[in-house]
Amino acid sequence: MQDIMIRNATVVLKDRVLNSGSVWIHGNRIQEISEKPDFAQQAPLAKQIDAEGAYLMPGFIDIHSDNIETVIQPRPQSMIDFELAMREQEKQLVNQGITTMYHSLTIMDVEALDEQKTAKKAQMRSPENLKRLVGLIRTFHEGDHLIRHRFHCRYEITNTVGYAMLLDFIRNRDMQLLSFMDHTPGQGQYRDLEFFKNQVMSPEHSDQEKARLIQERMNQTKLTAEQLAQAADMAEEAGIPIASHDDDSSEKLDYVTNSLHAQICEFPVELAVAKDAHSRGMQVVVGATNILMGRSHSNNLSALEAIKNGCANILVSDYFPAAILHAVFQLYEQGICSLPEAVNMATYNPAKAVKMDDRFGSIEPGNYADLLLVSKKGAVPVILSVFINGEEVTKIHYRNNFVGEDGVHDD
Repeated sequence: MQDIMIRNATVVLKDRVLNSGSVWIHGNRIQEISEKPDFAQQAPLAKQIDAEGAYLMPGFIDIHSDNIETVIQPRPQSMIDFELAMREQEKQLVNQGITTMYHSLTIMDVEALDEQKTAKKAQMRSPENLKRLVGLIRTFHEGDHLIRHRFHCRYEITNTVGYAMLLDFIRNRDMQLLSFMDHTPGQGQYRDLEFFKNQVMSPEHSDQEKARLIQERMNQTKLTAEQLAQAADMAEEAGIPIASHDDDSSEKLDYVTNSLHAQICEFPVELAVAKDAHSRGMQVVVGATNILMGRSHSNNLSALEAIKNGCANILVSDYFPAAILHAVFQLYEQGICSLPEAVNMATYNPAKAVKMDDRFGSIEPGNYADLLLVSKKGAVPVILSVFINGEEVTKIHYRNNFVGEDGVHDD
């Protein structure tokens, strides 16, 4: 593999920015970084890439996104072939700057979705389809692929019938991240029962029927504390990072940190809980799409509020992968974070949370060369090139509609 020298770049490091820097890629790793004007001469045989001042930053590591479900099932009655969908999705992801994707797939009792608008997910989330998709993630990981694929196993604790599957996934090392979820109405994400009734449940149900169904959901059997502890212990012994989800109180944080070994706090529902989680040393996850919209789609904690209060560490796409790039630049350009701080939220911090920061997530000698060249088109950041494992896997050229020598517009 030919060495690559990326020069004349605005290099975003973990703690500072090099305004006219160069990065030397040797094999699949970063060899050296420099601000010296003549540094390119250190590698005369390297392929020379003039960044022309574009930002050079690490590839984004998205540790929470269920977007693949939408790609596979774009309409309630339409299921796309899984491998075709994965191939098409990774072409999109790489051009959105995501070089490592943790596909967030849910083990849940699909029967519990029957009374919700989200019932269409029942087919996608059946045990058979889930196993197929997890197997495909492993196949991509071990075979030909554009980006790095990982499995983030989201376990709904009301799914008592899926417990054996969870333990099998842990034993087989199928997952690289485990999160425990509880979407029972009246707490967590759905503590606002009116929101749950009006925005989540099917409008076909009467108010009386909705009230009955909500009560049934609230009375659902959940895994026992012993079962949850067993799964968490197995995951910790296997070196699998553990996350909690939609934390809504200090008491829940006590439980997930002490009994479930959770070190990642996904989408805390209010600011006081985010502050508490951060003070405990947990990595606090917020959604990039939340930043773009300026609010939570569930009427919970605003990601911007959490970041402004210094208690959020990680940006994830959640369901709209393109959001990460735009959220990073919005945080920087609005003066909420420095550029390294904003970039770290999508690169180094998630890498640290999932225990891969010794190889990924920052531009440092010895790290894998997963890199992005990013420019601006007007107010919008755009991807120009993406390097994975030291190879330029995509390059995007933006055309200029100029008038040619014949006086005709180049259409």
